[in-house]
Amino acid sequence: MRFTSYSDASVTLAEDLVNTLNIVREVEKLPDVTALSTLLATHGIEPAAPLSEADLDAARELRPVLREVFAAPDTATAVPLLNRVLADHHAVPHYTDHDGSWHLHVAAPDAAPVDAYAVNAAMGLLGVITTGGTERLHVCVGRRCAEVFVDTSRNQSRRYCSPLICGNRASAAAHRARRKPPAAV
Repeated sequence: MRFTSYSDASVTLAEDLVNTLNIVREVEKLPDVTALSTLLATHGIEPAAPLSEADLDAARELRPVLREVFAAPDTATAVPLLNRVLADHHAVPHYTDHDGSWHLHVAAPDAAPVDAYAVNAAMGLLGVITTGGTERLHVCVGRRCAEVFVDTSRNQSRRYCSPLICGNRASAAAHRARRKPPAAV
C-alpha cells in the first residue's frame, strides 16, 4: 500500500532504525559508528563530515521514541511523539528541485545526519498515520521478536514482521502443539 509519495521510503527509515535493537534478545545491531554510517548510506543519507560517537548516541536515543510510536494505542498518542521528534531534530520543511522536479524535503540541507534521518522518519510515520491510521503500525507478535513494521496489507491483518520467519515459526509451534499427545492425568 502506498501512503504518500513522501512517506514510503521514510517509513523504512523508522523501521530500520528501531529494528537495530532487538529488545527481546538484547541484540544490538548498531554497535558502532561504522554501523550507523552503513545504515545512513543504505537510506541515501551522506554525511558531510565523518560521523562521531555523538551521532551514534543520538541515533540510539531516537530508537525508543520511534518504537513508542509503533506501539502507540492511538493517533492522539503517536502524533505528539512525532511532533516532538520534528521539533527536537530541527525540521525545516521546504521544496526543492535538485533532481529536476519540485518536491518536499523536511531536513535542512545542512542538517546533521541523525537529524535528517529523524525528521524524514517522523514525516514518513505521520504520512502513514494520517492516511492509514495508527492501526497500520505494529510490533511483531512473534514469541522471540519485537521488531516493528508497517502493515501494508489490504485488510490490515499482518501480525508478524516477516511472514516467512516469525509467521512460519508461529505456525510450526501451533502445529507441534496440536500434534502433541495429551498429558497423562
